[in-house]
Amino acid sequence: MKKYIYVLIIMLSSFYSFAQIPNPDFENWTLTNTVLPVGWQPIGLVTKVTPATEGLSAIRFERQNLNSPGAIIYGNPPQGAGDFTGGIPFADRPDSLVANFKYDLPAGDSAWVLFMFKNNGAFISQDMYYITGSNPSSFVRKAFQVNYTSGLTPDSVIIGFTSTDPNKSFVGGYMIIDDVHFTNTSVGVPNGGFESWLTFPDEEPDDWFTSNAGLLTNATLPVTKTTDKYSGTFAARIENVITPNGIGMGYMLSGPQGQNGPLPGFPVSERNSAFNGYFKFLPQNNDTLTIGILMFESGVQVGGGFFQNFATVNSYTPFSTTIYYNGGYTGTPDSATILLLPFQGGSNPHGNSVLYVDSLTISPALPVGIAESNSAQISISNYPNPFGNYTIINYSILETGPVRIKLFDVTGREVVVLFNGNQTAGSHSMKYDSSNLANGIYQLVIETNNSKLDRKVVVQK
Repeated sequence: MKKYIYVLIIMLSSFYSFAQIPNPDFENWTLTNTVLPVGWQPIGLVTKVTPATEGLSAIRFERQNLNSPGAIIYGNPPQGAGDFTGGIPFADRPDSLVANFKYDLPAGDSAWVLFMFKNNGAFISQDMYYITGSNPSSFVRKAFQVNYTSGLTPDSVIIGFTSTDPNKSFVGGYMIIDDVHFTNTSVGVPNGGFESWLTFPDEEPDDWFTSNAGLLTNATLPVTKTTDKYSGTFAARIENVITPNGIGMGYMLSGPQGQNGPLPGFPVSERNSAFNGYFKFLPQNNDTLTIGILMFESGVQVGGGFFQNFATVNSYTPFSTTIYYNGGYTGTPDSATILLLPFQGGSNPHGNSVLYVDSLTISPALPVGIAESNSAQISISNYPNPFGNYTIINYSILETGPVRIKLFDVTGREVVVLFNGNQTAGSHSMKYDSSNLANGIYQLVIETNNSKLDRKVVVQK
């Protein structure tokens, strides 16, 4: 009888949690056509507008979310501080950059105007100016002087405009620009009047955020619908795409991306115990996939669980990761966010890796007393895995008493004792400094008086 009750609980849990995740089997997609200016790299919400000061159209851009501040760049966006690449061929020394502007910015916010001239790859000017306040009713002409740091003649230029300070969290402001050009030169800015536009189709999974928006001009989009599914009609295909500027991240999130990480997404009403689903993975250049869930209460992260894999998986395979909660947290989360990445979270993708995901579920906490074996009395996981110089180890025990956590190599030799002492029942977490540990496969073992459980971990520096 106990076995049948256990099976019934699992069936009910799967049904309940299936309805909890929005669009968990990726059956629902919406096709949109986005019009973008030729030559300019858009970031955030960018649209064609009328009237214009010259020609038929101008460009409007604004912040879409905290990770997409609203900007247009001619040249390649930086991957880090100061490493803009590319640009427009430009063989002259103009005096100023000029454009026509309409704008409405919140108090304390500022839009940026930047332009950088280069010669043989080295910067010979780097100018940045700020626009504040509001001028929403009519275009105003503004000029910005070029400040050269050498007497060389440029061979290229990078131009960029933002609608907000990217380092701050202001929302609601916008910028409209037309007729971008330089003075005292016959060299023009390509599509500086924003008359040339192209239409890019984008099919997005309903209720999910993807990395497609920033890569619509790329030949391949990171997130696409596929009929190569585990069940139903469709699944999600997530790819780190090759772009002219390097490897573009593929990702899906069930909540918005903030400046410091994912923000709360869909509502939950239970202290869930596990996150499950099915996946395939085709890694390149030692990429490691990351599938995870973050739990929140009142906007504060209170727990989470992560599944990682670096091996090739050619057919749909189930995954499951325990959801661990912060030590001392006894409440019930009110929201969650799911992360689906074909690379290791917290780092950049290494190659053109592809992740397929389908049929996601969350398991509610199981009632006390249904454990079928001693191993169910304890649990242990770590993140990241594989890991380099450190890993976070999360574990839980049902009884107060002695706990031993050890690491063994593939020969069964004890490598290190991570913990040996008494602990209270509940969830615990520790950070292990593995900087002195050699690369390889190890067994992470947790043991109490009545239970023992092990987990394979990989050190990969």
